[in-house]
Amino acid sequence: MRLCTFSTDAFPQHVGLALPGQRLLDVSAAWPGDPRFASLLGVIQHEDETLPMLRGLLASAQTPPGCLHDLKDVRIGLPYQPPQIRCFSVYEQHLKNAFRQVAANVAPVAGAAAGAMQIPPAFYETPVYYKGVRLNLSGPGASVRRPEPGTKLDYEAELAVVIGRGGKNIAASAAMGHVFGYVVFNDFSERAQLMKELRSGVGTGPAKGKDFDGSNSLGPWIVTADEIPDPHALDVTVRVNGQVRGQGSTSGMTHRVDRIVSFASQNETLHPGELLATGCVPDCAGIEQWCFLEDGDRVEVEIAGLGVLENTVVAT
Repeated sequence: MRLCTFSTDAFPQHVGLALPGQRLLDVSAAWPGDPRFASLLGVIQHEDETLPMLRGLLASAQTPPGCLHDLKDVRIGLPYQPPQIRCFSVYEQHLKNAFRQVAANVAPVAGAAAGAMQIPPAFYETPVYYKGVRLNLSGPGASVRRPEPGTKLDYEAELAVVIGRGGKNIAASAAMGHVFGYVVFNDFSERAQLMKELRSGVGTGPAKGKDFDGSNSLGPWIVTADEIPDPHALDVTVRVNGQVRGQGSTSGMTHRVDRIVSFASQNETLHPGELLATGCVPDCAGIEQWCFLEDGDRVEVEIAGLGVLENTVVAT
C-alpha cells in the first residue's frame, strides 16, 4: 500500500491510500473519529490493526461515500513527523566519491594532504549514524531555504526505513519484521559548513552543515514493506531542473537494512514511526561531482517503487 497525508480546500491533513487510476482513498474519512486513522503516525503505531482493516476495505471493493478523490484535486504534503530520526551512512562508494572530490577541490587550497580523508575501519564494523533533527522537515513540493552563507548547498538521495513494531535488542534475523515501510528521503546538506565542522577533529559529527529549516525532506508516499520485496535492489535517480544529475542503486549498502535496524535497537527501545535514513546512494549527491545547487533549482529524487520527492531551493 502507498500511504500519504493530503489536504484539500475542505480539510487539512487526512490520511490517503493510493488507488489505481490516479485516485486516492480518504482513509481518515472512511473511519471518522477513529484516532488510529486520524494521522499516518497513528496508522503506523497501530499497524497490527490498521493494515488488516485497510486491506479488508480494499478487498471489499466498497468505498464509503465521499471518500474518493482524484490525485489532481488534492495536495500531498509531509507524510508525518517522525518521533526520531537517525541518519546512517552505509555506502562506501559514496564516501570514496566525495572524498576524491574534496581532495581535488579543497585539499590543495587548504594545504592538506590529498589522501588525508580515508574511510576509517570502524565504518566496516558497524553502521554509523548521527541523530537528525526531527523538526527540520519539509515535504513534497515544499521550498527549502538556503542557509547562510550556503555557498555549497547539496542534495543527498536516500532510502529511509520507517519502523512499525517497536522493540529493543532486535536480532538481525528478526529485524525486517519491525519495518513498516519505506519513504524517499532527501538529506539537504550545506557542504562548506559541513567540511568546516568535520575538520574540527572532535568527532561529534555534523551540526549546522545538516541542521537548518527544511533540511530533512521526505515523501510523498510511505510504501508498506510488503510492496518492496528487496529494499537493496532499488534504482535511484536525481534530477535538477528536469535534467538527470545522478543515478545509482541501493544495492551497494555495506550494512543492509536488517543490520541497521538491529544496531539502532541495541540497548534502547525503537518506537513505531522512528525513521532510519540509510545514507546517500552513490552518485546521488552533488559533492560527488562537485556541482551544487543554485537558487530556484528544482530537485527531484526518485526511488523505484516509492515515487518522486520534489523540492525547490529558494534564496536566504
